[in-house]
Amino acid sequence: MLGENIKIGNRRVWMHKAINHPDFASESVLTRDPWSFVELWLKRQNKSEALSFWSQARRFHEAAKYMDVEASPLSLYYSFLNATKALLVVRGATHAENHGVTGDRPAKAKASLANEAITFKSGGILPALCTYLGESTVTHTAEKYNLKDLLWNVPFVHRAFLHTFRSAPELFIPLESACYVKHPDPKARECWFQAEVSPRYADGRMLRNIPHSFEWFTEDGRTYIRRKKRFNWWRDKAPQAEKLLAQKRLGTYHSKTRRIIVPISGNRDLWYIKRNLSSNPPSERHGLTIIFAAMHRLSELARYDPNGLERHLYGTSNWLITEFMTNSADQFIDQMASEITGFQFWRPAIRTP
Repeated sequence: MLGENIKIGNRRVWMHKAINHPDFASESVLTRDPWSFVELWLKRQNKSEALSFWSQARRFHEAAKYMDVEASPLSLYYSFLNATKALLVVRGATHAENHGVTGDRPAKAKASLANEAITFKSGGILPALCTYLGESTVTHTAEKYNLKDLLWNVPFVHRAFLHTFRSAPELFIPLESACYVKHPDPKARECWFQAEVSPRYADGRMLRNIPHSFEWFTEDGRTYIRRKKRFNWWRDKAPQAEKLLAQKRLGTYHSKTRRIIVPISGNRDLWYIKRNLSSNPPSERHGLTIIFAAMHRLSELARYDPNGLERHLYGTSNWLITEFMTNSADQFIDQMASEITGFQFWRPAIRTP
């Protein structure tokens, strides 16, 4: 059974890139420069401390454009670090000033992505971001991943990852019309997340590994997924207090759904459901924390082991790493801008005459 789109005012409620505090009722922001929009938004909100961090993040971002690929990870990481600080300050999230992440490679180990270890620590900027996003946090012992597994979980380089590691299973299933819907019965109030599966991936082999909290079904020759858990929407002619409570329930439901439904930002946002594979240790991590941690390790190599970074850039993973460093800034900052402001950001399409 397909649901019908829920609405806030006259606007249908589609999937939103902001994980927390999404503004479903407002128009999307159409711009190729989220930096300037967020800067002006922070000024209007009198967030001077966050504005300082955001401005610093932009300077590091601009500097990275003029650096060779061997040096750019350092500037890109500090851009991500300061953008994250801006978010934490805006949302009043408690955090220590240390980075909260470190990396290493075993002595005499070859320079492979699987040997580049990244450790999430128990305190600092990265753990604070994890807490803000609703992830599990490290309390007593550190949590360790490797760079290969982290990059496997990044949607915008997934195609490059599969070309690099040809035996790796595909992790993301593309979706269309990702939205929140309600039961078609006018008297019903239950709502849920729903999306159509891209026809190429609409088979049991791919869909058998979707997370247990989701299910798939077919209707009119098309395949759909939906989240099993429901939440209640408001009744017709409901008082304002009931509408506000329903929107709060939507926000809570959405933040958990966005752990599994992930985007690639662009002129037209692309949405994917992440498959649940036992061989994927960082599967519960959000894209923002994964990008942050991966870029931190690359920045460590740029600072302390440029020869090791060079071996990666001349090795079998060179395209994957270059794609990540080339595209991560736009993806990270687009999603960070949504988290800070609550707005959805789209890039306007360039029309040819």
